[in-house]
Amino acid sequence: MDLLMEYKKCADLLVELLDLDAQTKEKMIQCFQVMGIKNFFLSLELVDLSPETAEKLKSIKSIIEMLDEERGQA
Repeated sequence: MDLLMEYKKCADLLVELLDLDAQTKEKMIQCFQVMGIKNFFLSLELVDLSPETAEKLKSIKSIIEMLDEERGQA
């Protein structure tokens, strides 16, 4: 699967999970293409998103970080 398809798949999952709109989905896909998914989450404050959306994504970032830490300890 090519990278763009992976980005779209990730954005689709986030849209469904967080109940985001189509415009936010497109912004995320564009950001993923420019900076990658990991850097997108590391640089959320630089992305032009509504405060509510940014908070939702920060929560997802925290969950990912917790899972990474647990995986590192296993």
